Amino acid sequence: MTSTRSSRDERKNGAFRRVFWWQLRNNRVFAVFFGLWTIISMPIVTLSTILGNQTYYTDMTNWEGYTSEAVAQLYGQAVYYSLLAFLRTGVFLVLLLYLVVYCCNSFGYMHTRRSVDLFHALPVRRRPLLLGGYVAGLLTSIVPLAIGFGLCQLVCHVYSVPLPNAALSLWALFGCCALMTFACLTFILFFMVTAGTLLDAAVSLVATAVGWPLLWDVLNATMNQFLPGYVSVIPDAFYTALCPFGAFYELFSTNYTIMTGVYYADGSSITAELPGLGLGSILWWALFTVALLLVTVWYYGRRKSEHAENSFCAPVLRGAVRFLLSVAVGLGLANILGDMTDSNRVYFISVVVGSLGAYILIQLVWARGFRKFWRAVPAYLLTLAACVGFLYCLYTGGLGYVTRVPAQDNVVSVSFYLPGLAGDNSKECYLASQSEGALDVSYGDYNWGYFTVEFADADEQSTVLALHQAILEKFPGPYLPFGDGTNQYSLSSISVTYTLANGSTLERSYYVPLYEDDEEIFSCIAAIQKCDTYQLYDTFYSMDGSSVSGVYVSQYTSEYDYDASNYDLTDEQKEQVWNTFLEDLDSADFSYDEGRDDYIIQTASEYADGYVVLESLAGERTYTIGTNTLKYADLNAEQQALLVRLLGEADAATAEVYNYGFTVPECCEKTRALLDELTKDYGEYYWYDEDSGEYVTAIPTEEETDPADSGTDPADSSTDPADASTDEGSAIVTAFDTADGSAVG
Repeated sequence: MTSTRSSRDERKNGAFRRVFWWQLRNNRVFAVFFGLWTIISMPIVTLSTILGNQTYYTDMTNWEGYTSEAVAQLYGQAVYYSLLAFLRTGVFLVLLLYLVVYCCNSFGYMHTRRSVDLFHALPVRRRPLLLGGYVAGLLTSIVPLAIGFGLCQLVCHVYSVPLPNAALSLWALFGCCALMTFACLTFILFFMVTAGTLLDAAVSLVATAVGWPLLWDVLNATMNQFLPGYVSVIPDAFYTALCPFGAFYELFSTNYTIMTGVYYADGSSITAELPGLGLGSILWWALFTVALLLVTVWYYGRRKSEHAENSFCAPVLRGAVRFLLSVAVGLGLANILGDMTDSNRVYFISVVVGSLGAYILIQLVWARGFRKFWRAVPAYLLTLAACVGFLYCLYTGGLGYVTRVPAQDNVVSVSFYLPGLAGDNSKECYLASQSEGALDVSYGDYNWGYFTVEFADADEQSTVLALHQAILEKFPGPYLPFGDGTNQYSLSSISVTYTLANGSTLERSYYVPLYEDDEEIFSCIAAIQKCDTYQLYDTFYSMDGSSVSGVYVSQYTSEYDYDASNYDLTDEQKEQVWNTFLEDLDSADFSYDEGRDDYIIQTASEYADGYVVLESLAGERTYTIGTNTLKYADLNAEQQALLVRLLGEADAATAEVYNYGFTVPECCEKTRALLDELTKDYGEYYWYDEDSGEYVTAIPTEEETDPADSGTDPADSSTDPADASTDEGSAIVTAFDTADGSAVG
């Protein structure tokens, strides 16, 4: 029976207070355990971190170039991050366990008929009966956290360890923890109220907490499998929007950069990354929790006592959970098996089998058998129809997603990434393939940036739009997730991001199988690489002889490896290398044909079996000119202006631009001959000695004959290199100076 009467002093909240204190006594063992664990462990972890790092951070010999204030701040950051790690592992999990145990102990009466009749017969209204226990659980979980944070603050104050951003960051973190505790407790209580049995509550809770983020992850993966060029359109916040457990855990790993007042000796500052919730997340979880609590209180007021031990307490909620889990399992299993077999038939069969299996399993758990199972068949057919409709939408191009290319007059700017290959054999395309059209920069206070090219000019934007259209021709509809027979190792990545006039962006990222006969795509790539803005990002135009750091020559064959390097060049030799290199690049017969060899095999027909080995330059020597990092002052005026535009004047002044050298193409004969001359005294041959099972090294001391040109394998030579030695016996030396390439010591 259900009582609607309250105690006489209800107007003074007497019923609420009595329920509140009764729940505290009823859960005192669990509350004391959680409270002691939190209050003791948090300051102990903080103290141990302080004492364990005290010597390191107080010894200024470890911090040359830093002020004492900066070191103290870094000390505080180390303590802060240690506390975060413990909160993520030692407090978060124990807190969730406490909330689940508390709810089961306090509200488990709703799932047993004899207990629910007793509780509902008490002279207390439903609302104070529910909220009294709810508030007791909320306080017993939040108050220990507040005390623990306070003790951590006290320990840091006693040892004069400043936390990042003073105490604000610590108490801001506590506020976020309190909000997420509020959300998690309400989330658990909601399923306790809407379920008829404890098992049903547990299944619904776990299915929602796990199934919700899994569903979005599977949907994202499915769209990526079907749609060429797909870039995720699902915001990260969606993954945990209905899963406070996941959002609570991410609270300790999501970083927001905040100025902390840490300074070097020269007065420049650095920043630290502090966890916390953004304003949008705070508003969402506050509104979500309040709304969910109101729904829970409203439903509990109308919940019949007969719902206890009833497997169909809230049919609408059950249907939603069942739909969520069935779709997630069906599409997830299809993605896994489809990828393993590369078969579209297996994929679509797996969608049906996976969704049906999940539907049957959860129905068996809830209904304790096949009782009333056939009543759920129409609901499953609706679930399957939703999956089929979604997949058909992707099959036809995702409502125009694949073929959408913005109109040029609607484009403000375009940024993109191209594969590191040359569009043609021109000098400009060669330079573009060396730098891959990006600036690799360190600047400011330990900040690194990888800046890709951005086109604002309409004519240059048109070259990117032309490439986009050429790529789409390689992906005609309809669209299927598997079975195209393309080997993943033959794909090249091309991405583009348009900034449109309305402020929105359109992103696409393609993995394109390029072949030697893709002249249209290569010509489009060449047109992009030759644009003035693209070339501006190449540090080649700011270099001279002083930029050369050294030279390197290597050769790899099935018989031996050869390596030679010289990083002790004189200034005159560096100038000679660079001037010779420029002469070769500017010669009329310059022709760079090697750029595609690392990516392109032969023609599309050779990919039919789905597996082709890439061509290599095995047997040919590779020549490399190493270059130094360029500082801002080393750049020409145009590239200095580019850095200022990208970084601002302050960071641009401290910027360093990296360039990892140039591979000298075969047509640069003069440069290659010069590099051979400069490294001839430093070369070493390596080959595998089958007798010893080790690699053998030979250092030529006289004019050598290339073993590759002789009929004798160095490994089969009559003299073992290991037995050849210098007069002093201090080094192993082998010279290749005979006509047949045999070794003489």
